Parts: sequence; C-alpha cells; structure tokens
Amino acid sequence: MSLLQHLPEEVLLDIFVSLRIHDLLACCATCKRFQHLLKHSTLLQLVVELAVHGLRLQTNTNLKDDDGSSVDILNAFKRSQEAWRKLEPFKTATIPLSKYEYEIYGHLFAHGLVSNTGNFRGIEFNDLKIDCEAEPRSAPVWKRIEDIGIDILDYSYDVANDLLVIVENISDNMFHDRTRVFLMTISDGGPHPQANTTCLSFKHLPFQCSIKIVDNYLAISFLGVTNFPNTQNETLIIWNWKTGIMCYERANVFGYAFLSSDALALVVPILKNRSTMIAGIELLHLGKQNSDVFLALPDTLPPSEIVVLSDKPTMDSPTLLKNAPQSPFVIDETAERIIVIDSASSHLFIACRPLLRILLDESIKPISKRPFKLPYPRAFKWHQWGLENTFCLPMQPISPGFVAVNGGRFCSLVEQSQPIFITNKDIRNGDKKGKLAAAKSTEDEDEELDSLVVGIRETPHVLYEGWSMLILDFNPRPILRSAFKRKEIDELAKGGEKSEGGWWTRFRNRTKIGKWGSESSKIDESKMGGLSFRAYQRPMQREYNNMILSVNHVIRQDQTAYEVLQFID
Repeated sequence: MSLLQHLPEEVLLDIFVSLRIHDLLACCATCKRFQHLLKHSTLLQLVVELAVHGLRLQTNTNLKDDDGSSVDILNAFKRSQEAWRKLEPFKTATIPLSKYEYEIYGHLFAHGLVSNTGNFRGIEFNDLKIDCEAEPRSAPVWKRIEDIGIDILDYSYDVANDLLVIVENISDNMFHDRTRVFLMTISDGGPHPQANTTCLSFKHLPFQCSIKIVDNYLAISFLGVTNFPNTQNETLIIWNWKTGIMCYERANVFGYAFLSSDALALVVPILKNRSTMIAGIELLHLGKQNSDVFLALPDTLPPSEIVVLSDKPTMDSPTLLKNAPQSPFVIDETAERIIVIDSASSHLFIACRPLLRILLDESIKPISKRPFKLPYPRAFKWHQWGLENTFCLPMQPISPGFVAVNGGRFCSLVEQSQPIFITNKDIRNGDKKGKLAAAKSTEDEDEELDSLVVGIRETPHVLYEGWSMLILDFNPRPILRSAFKRKEIDELAKGGEKSEGGWWTRFRNRTKIGKWGSESSKIDESKMGGLSFRAYQRPMQREYNNMILSVNHVIRQDQTAYEVLQFID
C-alpha cells in the first residue's frame, strides 16, 4: 500500500481503470486519497456508472481524465439510458434485406446476400454507427463479400479473433455425407492462420443450425434425429476451433447456453418414468462428457415445444480485426445474463450467475433426496432452486420468434399496445389493477424504481389490438442502487468492502442461491418467480417479423428491410 500511496494520480488512474469494478471499489475504500480520487475523477465515475448498468469500457479504450473525452462519454451514456427508458432512439436507419440470416457483434451487423442464381452465398457487414448525412439514413457498409465460394447454411463471426465460421449447405448435394465447417478470416476471407484445421466436418446433414463462438470454443447445434417421440430436438457439437479437437457431442438437446467460457447449461429431456418425459437443465464443464448437476424445470413446461434463447459471455481480449467498428463499452463479464426458455405456455427467464454458482460450489447440495432417482450426484427439484432464480411470463401476448436476448436484456414484439406490467410508478399513481399483490410503495422518485415491475396486468380478452416493443432488463445492480437512494460516489466506495450496508457489498457478497433484488421489490414468488427486473414498453405503428438486440441498438426486421434503432448519441 505504501508504494501505491507514492504513485502520481495519472498512474493510479491507469491502474484503477484496468481493474474490475469489485476490485476498484474495494481498493478505493482503503484510504481517503483513493476515495477522493474516485469521487473527483470523471473517468472513474464513468467506470462505476457503466458497471452499475452491467457494462464496461472496451479493453483498448484510451480515455484520459483531463481531455474532456470521459466527460463527453459519461454524459452520452446518461442520455443513452434515458433513451432506453423511454424507448426513444436518437437515430434510425434501414438496411435492405436480401436473405433472412443475420448476426450482430457490438457495432458490426452482418446479414446474408443471395446470388443471381438464388443461392445464399454472400455476406454484408454494416457499421451500426448511423450515417446522418445520407438520405435515407443508412448503416454504412463496412465489408461486403458477394460470393464466398460455397452455398451457406449458416454463419457466425468473432471480431476479437478475426474469425468467420461458415457451415456449408449440402442439402442439394447427393455426393456428400458429411457437413463441412470452414474457418476463415473476416479481414481477407482466407483460411484462419490460428486454426490447425481450417475445415471441420461432422456426420450429419442438418437443414437448420445455429452457431456460437466463445473464446476458443466453437459450438454448433442443429436439428437432427431424436430418440424421443413428438419432439424436435437438436444435436450439439463443440470444438476447440484452434486445435480442431472435438470437445463435446450430445444428442437430444432442446437448447444450450454458455454460462462462462468453459461452463454450459443444457436444456434436455429426461424420462421420469416409462410414459412421462420432463425437461431439465444439465450443468457441466467442458472437458467432462457427463454432467454432475441436474436442475428440474416446472412440470407445466411442455418438453415437446421448447426453444432456448441466450447470447454468449463477453471475453476480455483485444481484437485481432483492425479498424472494425466498436462501441465504446461492452457487456461486463461480471454482470447478470439471462437464459430464456420459450414454450407453448410461457417464457421462463433464468439468471445465469446462480447456475454458475451451483456448478462451481460443490457444497451446494439438494435439501432432500435426488428427484426421480436421476443419475446425477447433485439433482435439484424445481422449488429448491427455481423460485428465486427465475421469472415466468405467460405466453400471451408474446409469441415465439419475436424475441431477442443480449446480456441481461430481453426484447420482444408484443401483440398489444397496452402495458403488460404494473410498476412502482403505477402503484404510486394509484394503479393497483393486476393479478399480483403490489410491492410496498416507496417515496423514492428514482426512474430506475419507477420502471421496476411489481405485477402483471389482467390479460385482455381481445389481443391483436395493436403492437408495441417491450424491453425487460434483469440487471439487478440499478435496482439495488435505487433501493439505497442513489448514494454518492464516495459513499459507494465506502460500501465497497468494509461497510455492512453498502448496496454494492450486498450485491457482491450474497451467497445464498437466488438472493436477488431488494426487499422493497419483493414479488410473489409462487406466481412469477423471484427475479427483479425493469420493464419498458412503447407502442409501434405496425408489425415486424423479428427483433434483434445489442448493447446500443434494436433492429426490427420485416419482409423487405432491417430497421436500425440507435440508442446512443
């Protein structure tokens, strides 16, 4: 500590900015000099404000405390959060739709191109920083590959590794019995130099697949033959794309999500008895073929009609793709992320961090004996883990296929213009109509609490009365901060490690599974679940076919174009 005390402020700032937010607040709570620096440094205030909303600065961002750039970004970020609350974008643009295949990574949006023969063979990358000079406003083309040389079934890319993954479409080729996966660079379209094998293959002929790239792992799930009747399950294969080694293969999977760079949650069917099939979640580490943990899902979730939605965890690594468009901030690795399980009856939202904690902490064991005599060392019934770590929303008025997930945010197209949820602000205004008992009202006028959901309104008898866009934000940090009346930055620092009542200490040190949300935002767990969240809803003029979500954008897709909504100024 004595060495740090003698360092100049400029050096201390460089050190503090590189720390994760937990370590930053803990360090600044140790002495008055560090507390003063945290309170009066605009750059550190920006770091804290981003962390509260589950974000962080890009690794290669070179901001200084005295050049005004950190002040500009902090003010722009506050305006951005206000725009999200009102769902009023700063700018809009359109991108013509050629092929309904898309991928989004930060400020880089890719979509498919159809050749003159009608085959899907090209990809266009657009910079989502909207060009205000062009009329009509457009997202500039960053790179365009007219013909990649093969028919494409699906693709994905990773800007950090300059990696473009192409799954070949061989449905019309009778001479191939294996599907090929090509590993290329985005920059020049050639074989990727870090891959030992630039062409992977597997013995399946999928007609539909999805791809996730997380650090060194490449995961491809595709529809295939199932051992369970009346289900349309997927097969999941995961490689280390640099070595070309297959790390994991599993059939009969409803869907999956990466909890971290090497931890998975698989939604799978399980035979409860000879005639009954249920759905559950397997948790496992890559490198282990078998799972040690099983989490039962509600019996009301029909196993035959499940779709799993999730994004991928952010990796803190510099980008190999030079001059790629980037946002000044990205999702923080320590922030909450969600998994969404769509079924015919409901949307089930699941917090990722409690699942990861259950997987990593072997001392967390079921309260009673294993359910259904399942072959897992640790198997949990639904009520033992799910009530406080999930939120269940009835299907209507949200339909499958109109939703997107990004970190802790969920975006959906809603088939009604009236609000779905009751919030704290509604309660203060005397609106108490809803199925659920309202949370205890508060005098706090904080906008974060104004959007905090405390109940669901009665489902209207007539749907399709209009359309609206719905955003649900499950990041618990703003709710916790709001519950503690938005303490000043120096008070946040004091609550980083030593204070017993600091909001960040309470957020950081919770070890009991599912202790999410403040006491003032308690929700009837028997009907909805224990996850606290904020909801924003805004009517739309017309219907769209799909919603796409990123840190700073919502993209709405119809039959002819992608409409880009930019929520950062």
